[in-house]
Amino acid sequence: MSNQLAVFIDFENVALWAEQEFLDFEITSLMEYLQSRGPVVIKKAYGDWARFSHYRDQLMENTIDLIQMYSVRNGKNRADIRLAMDALECAITRSQIKTFVIISGDSDFGALVSKLREYGRYTLGIGPRSITHSLLVKSCDEFVYLETALGVGNQEATRSGVDVQSARELLRKALLAHGQRGETPVPVNRLKQTMLLMDPAFNEINLGHMQFKTWLEEHSDLVKLYVKDLELFAASPDFTVMNGYRINQPTLLSEVESPTIINLDEHYQDIYSRLKMNAVDLATRRDVLRDIYRFLLEHPGEFTTDDLLERLREHYDQQGLARSKTMLRQIWQMGFRQRTFDYQGKFASVHVPVWLAEDIKSEADFVLRAESGFVYAAVHAGVEIDRSKLSAILVGDGTQVAYIQQILDNLVQRGQIVYVEGKHRLPGRSGIPFRDEPRLQPICEEIEAIEVPSDVVQTPANAQSLAKTAMLQRSQDFAAAARNCLLACRIQWNAISNEEPGATLEDLRWYMASYVSVKAGELSQVHRDYAASRPYYLAFFSLVQEDDPLWQRMRGLVNPMLAYYWANAGRELGITVAAKSLPAQSAVFAATHSNPDLQALWRQITRDLVEVNPTLVRRVAKQIRLNRGEGAEVRQVADELEAMLPD
Repeated sequence: MSNQLAVFIDFENVALWAEQEFLDFEITSLMEYLQSRGPVVIKKAYGDWARFSHYRDQLMENTIDLIQMYSVRNGKNRADIRLAMDALECAITRSQIKTFVIISGDSDFGALVSKLREYGRYTLGIGPRSITHSLLVKSCDEFVYLETALGVGNQEATRSGVDVQSARELLRKALLAHGQRGETPVPVNRLKQTMLLMDPAFNEINLGHMQFKTWLEEHSDLVKLYVKDLELFAASPDFTVMNGYRINQPTLLSEVESPTIINLDEHYQDIYSRLKMNAVDLATRRDVLRDIYRFLLEHPGEFTTDDLLERLREHYDQQGLARSKTMLRQIWQMGFRQRTFDYQGKFASVHVPVWLAEDIKSEADFVLRAESGFVYAAVHAGVEIDRSKLSAILVGDGTQVAYIQQILDNLVQRGQIVYVEGKHRLPGRSGIPFRDEPRLQPICEEIEAIEVPSDVVQTPANAQSLAKTAMLQRSQDFAAAARNCLLACRIQWNAISNEEPGATLEDLRWYMASYVSVKAGELSQVHRDYAASRPYYLAFFSLVQEDDPLWQRMRGLVNPMLAYYWANAGRELGITVAAKSLPAQSAVFAATHSNPDLQALWRQITRDLVEVNPTLVRRVAKQIRLNRGEGAEVRQVADELEAMLPD
C-alpha cells in the first residue's frame, strides 16, 4: 500500500499570513503538492468559517472537512487543542497512515509533532517562513515552507545570503559526519536525509534549485560528485578517487531552471502555465466562455461576478459536469485581463454588478478576446512570435495560424501591441517599450549611462548570472548588489537592442525590479536618504503589478518594500518608527500619527503610489479592515485609502 497522508490545517494561522503577505492562499496548489507525495486520505481544516467564508468553496472543492471553531475572544480560538486531539486519535486508530502533515507556523504544535514521532509516524510540517517558530521546525522529520508548497519559494528574489551560508554549513557538517564514520563517498539521497535530520527545513527549492544534484554542483568548492553503477555519490573535495568511481559531469546551467528559456516551445508553455490556462482543456474552456457570454448578454448588470459564477456552477452540477468554482474563476480571469467586462465606472470587483464590454459584438469576439491574453503575454515577454507554435498550445492545432493572426490584429487594433518593422511588440518608441514611462524613465537613463567593463562578457546568460549574484549580496552589501543588478540591466538592454537570441523583455524587467529594490534599500537603510529612495520604490511598484508575470518572481519583496515605503515617511521627518513587517501597520501608524506633517507626507506619497499601482493600495485597505479591528480611527484609514482610488 502506498504511503497515506493525514493533513491537519490550522487555517486561521496560515490564512491570515497569506492575506498579509499579498499571497492568494491557493488551497488547490497546496493540495496538489501534498498529493504528489502520496494519497491524502484525511483532510481537515480548523477555523471560524464565519470569518473565513470566502475560502469555503475552495476548501470544499478539495474535499477538505471544515471543522468549525468559534472564537472565544478576538484573535484566539480553540483550534490548537481540537487539531491535536484529532491528530492523536488518528494516530492511535489508523495504523495504516504513516505520514502526518501539520500545516501551521505555531510553535504550540511542537509537542504534538513530538508525540506523533513517538508513535512512529513520519511528520511533515508546512508553515510560512516569516511566522513559523524554529521549535516547530526542529520538531518535525521534515519541514517545508508554505511558500515552497504553493510554488513561490524558488524565486531568486527570496534567496538571501544568510540562507545560502546556512545551507553550505549544513552540507559541510553532513559530509564531515559521514567522513568520520568512514562512509564516503556517500549516496546523495542518503546525504540529503542526513541534512534533513540535522535541519528539517532544508530544501533546495528554497535556494533556487529544482534538484538536489544541481544545488550540490553549485557548491563544488565543498563537495565533489561521483558516479558508480549509475548511482550518484558525494564526497569532500580532498577525496581520492577510488576504483569504480568516476567524476560526475556537471549539469549545464542552460539545461536546468534558467529563467531565460531559450527553447521557444518551453517559453510558450511556461507563459501558458503562469496564466493557469493549462488547468482546463480547450473544449471546457470554450464551453464556459460561451456560457459566460450568453449569461451576460441575457442578464446585463443583474448579477455580480460571484453570483454569476455560482449560478454557472449550479447549472453544471445539474448537468453532471464537475466544474468547480475555482476553475470557473480561472476562466473568468482570462476575460477580465483582456477587458471583456464592464463595471459601469465602479472599481472592478467580484462583488459589483457586471456587464459585457461595449466593444464585444459577438460570442466569437468574446472568446477570441479572452484567449488573446496568452498571445499578449508572449509579446509582453519579448519572445519571438511563432504563430504555428502558439496555435499548437492555445488550440491544440499548429495549423490554426490564421486564428493567432486574428488575435494579433485584434491586439493591435485595441492598442495593446504595435507592429513595427515586421515585429509585434509593446507600444513605445523602441524595442524597450517602457523607457518612456514616467516612473521608469530615470531608471532607464541610469541603465543607458553605465558602461560595461571590457572584461565583462555581454551575453544574456551572464546578465542572469550577475542578477543572481546581486540577490545573494543584497543582505550584506547593498552597493555591490546594486552595481551588479545595474550591469545585468545594461547587458540585457544591449542584447535586446541587438536582437540576440534568448534576450527577453521579461528578464530585463526582472533585473530592473531587482535593481530598484536594492537601490531603494541602499539609499534608505545605508545612507538614510529617504526622499532620494522614494523614486526607486515607486519604480518597483510600477514594474511589479499583480496581473503581470513579474509578480510571481518578485512577490516575496512586495510586502517589505511597501512597509518600508510608508515607514520611511516618518523617518524622513526624524520620527522614530519601530520596525513594522506589514504594510497595513505602517500605513495606520503614519496616517494616525499625532504629527500633522507626517500625516500630510503619508497622503502625498500614497497618492503617488495610487498612480502607479492602485490594486496594491486596495489590498492594503482590505487588510486593514480584516486584521486591524473595528475602531473608528482604523476604519477611517481604510476609508481614506479607498477614497484615493480611481472610480
